[in-house]
Amino acid sequence: MITKNFSGALQLTDLDDFIGPSQQCIIPMQTKLAESNDDGLIKLRTKKSIKVEEESAPKIAKITLNDCLACSGCITSAESILIDQQDYREAQRIIKLNQTFDQNDPNKKLIIISISSQSLASLAARYKLDGLTCARRVTSFLKTKLNIDYVYDIAYARNFALIEIKNEFMKRFQNNRQNLPLLTSECPGWICYAEKTQGEYIIPYISKVKSPQQILGSLVKQNQNLNIYHVSIQPCYDKKLEASRQDFYNEQREQYDIDCVISTGEFEKWLTEEEFDAQSTSELDYDKPYSMKDENDQMILTHRGSGSGGYLDYVFRSAAKELFNIDMNDTPLEFKVTKNQDFRETVLTVGGEIQLRFAYAYGFRNIQNIVQKLKRKKCEYDFVEIMACPSGCINGGGQIRSSDVTLDDVRHIYETLPHLDQPLDLRIEEENSIPLYTEYRPIEKNSANAFHLKW
Repeated sequence: MITKNFSGALQLTDLDDFIGPSQQCIIPMQTKLAESNDDGLIKLRTKKSIKVEEESAPKIAKITLNDCLACSGCITSAESILIDQQDYREAQRIIKLNQTFDQNDPNKKLIIISISSQSLASLAARYKLDGLTCARRVTSFLKTKLNIDYVYDIAYARNFALIEIKNEFMKRFQNNRQNLPLLTSECPGWICYAEKTQGEYIIPYISKVKSPQQILGSLVKQNQNLNIYHVSIQPCYDKKLEASRQDFYNEQREQYDIDCVISTGEFEKWLTEEEFDAQSTSELDYDKPYSMKDENDQMILTHRGSGSGGYLDYVFRSAAKELFNIDMNDTPLEFKVTKNQDFRETVLTVGGEIQLRFAYAYGFRNIQNIVQKLKRKKCEYDFVEIMACPSGCINGGGQIRSSDVTLDDVRHIYETLPHLDQPLDLRIEEENSIPLYTEYRPIEKNSANAFHLKW
């Protein structure tokens, strides 16, 4: 299992595994060492019992993403969703199979692809296009060549995420600043690290608002009568882990909210295999899940703020207005910048006193610093936008890696995408309400057979 592209928070050893489980878990990935019991669990041999014959064909042990999420040092169960199902070739297979079904066949699926703003910026840099043109040409190709039914902008769902995390912050701040700083939960690499290593101590500080990916997943699958297959294009391999959380499995539908997560790089390979022509003049706009109060009827491509979704920007401006009646809509936020470009802080000063202190903390080193400050009760921030990757989501491990696609190119395109200064005031009818919150919980360590890591 090649996992080198997962986020830095999940790559903490020199072993070829993204969460560093026990040696017994890793060895079967490389040699013929695993056997399967009748109960479906993988039986792993110890090093002492290994005898590898040079001419024997190696077998790859398959584990599930659910296993990895639940694992604190070894495989714990064998679930139904294998890691293969979070691969673009699986999406290809299902989409092509779907084309063989008659329109009235109950096996016929409604195929949906949603694209993140960061992935779009990476694709646009690869094809030497501006963001809007790239979005339209990719959408046109997906619909006309691959027969995709709907193509959505994941930033649509970020409207809900931003508004809800702002509401969550306001409640905590007005409740004697209980459990502040509020830490964002958008990054699954950070969440995985927090649940597995920090446990009950750190979880109360983490926002319970679902990520835009999972909000959109819930939104498009709320119609129980439709057979939907939803593919999410993300800049991050860790989003595959997020989509496979049991929390996002609907028992009634017997489906996950997101069926397959494909990295930007994988998506670009898929487009190449399908002979996508970036110079085509055929252009269609993204679809819109619900009618939006946008008088210009523009596509939503991003929100103002960081390359990771603008959480800090929106919550800071909203809090300044609602708590202190300071309108900052036309005022750029000023950040204290040090040599560490992945850690920046901004403050709101009222009457000569600091009333709000917000920060970006990108990359594993800065995550650790925030965690240690919280443990020492010396964390003075009210809100922290946390991402596992240096430079945030625009530099996610799943982005296109090419000599002619630089981070500066991607950042420039992302920052020049059409954006909203404020999230749209979207409302869904009560009978069609979707869950916007989730829960995080500590994962107990398996002390009997754990590969102890120093995080």
